Amino acid sequence: MGTGDPAVDEDEHMAEAGESTADEPTEEEPTEDVDDEDEPPRPPRRWLGTVLVLVVILVAALVTGALHLRSVLDYRATDDRRDAIMSVAREVAELSYSLDYQSFPRQVSRIIAASTGNYRKGLVDGAKGLGYLLSEGKVRSTCTVTAAGIERDDENTATVLFAITTRLTNTEIRQPQTRYYRVAIGLVRQGDQWLVQSNDVVA
Repeated sequence: MGTGDPAVDEDEHMAEAGESTADEPTEEEPTEDVDDEDEPPRPPRRWLGTVLVLVVILVAALVTGALHLRSVLDYRATDDRRDAIMSVAREVAELSYSLDYQSFPRQVSRIIAASTGNYRKGLVDGAKGLGYLLSEGKVRSTCTVTAAGIERDDENTATVLFAITTRLTNTEIRQPQTRYYRVAIGLVRQGDQWLVQSNDVVA
């Protein structure tokens, strides 16, 4: 209520405003938790366990796959090697026991080309004399490989066994004469080639 005095009224108005302000509750400024905001959220332990299990499974699968691939490649390499060994040994066996006095020069050249070492040297040194004997006796021999198998082999050497049946004719034997042989052919690897180093009748 005014008193009529402007100065008094102004003082009373300021006093009332001060009391009103004092009665109102003051808002507290929020305090920032620096530690909570800076610390990264921790992933759940269950999620970490699942990831570890998946990693272990993946590593195991990769190791198993690598071992399986290696075994397959080793098997193929062994199979290819044995095919090459058998191919060379069979060719030499058939040429050696299918001699014909008319085609002997070509036959012995092929045998020499597929041989090495002392066996090759013996063929080279004796080819002329053997050719003369075949021609004089008009010898013809055909052969059939009835059984063949690799007795042993590794990356550098091999032995192949053959069962061979021959039918022989010459100037003295008009009717073909059947003979049976068991032959062991030894081979050695030279570079990428397999060459015959021995050719022996064992039975």
